[in-house]
Amino acid sequence: MKLQHLGKILSSMESVLVVYSGGVDSTFLLKLASDTLGDKKVVAATAESLTFPSWEVNFAKKMAKNFRVKHIIIKTEELEDPKFINNQEDRCYWCKRELFSQLSCIAKKEGLG
Repeated sequence: MKLQHLGKILSSMESVLVVYSGGVDSTFLLKLASDTLGDKKVVAATAESLTFPSWEVNFAKKMAKNFRVKHIIIKTEELEDPKFINNQEDRCYWCKRELFSQLSCIAKKEGLG
């Protein structure tokens, strides 16, 4: 039931940019999006920086290739942001902000809804 509901949501979106870490959740979403919308209407975006292990990025590249979706690597520089480096409880917000600040530009460039 929930899987069908998610499929309907994806169908209604017509195209998607999946923030793809290569983890279980985002791999599942990327595969479902590709199966639902077709590989030409799905783009995966993965962050690459010193804070992400290179094996995770390599795995994400491999899986995106297997799913035949376009895969964009976003170079992030969260280690340049003192708000992230201070390692306060909101550090995840600043890390994600660095990544998400680039996503709307990518979606627009790729012609995604």
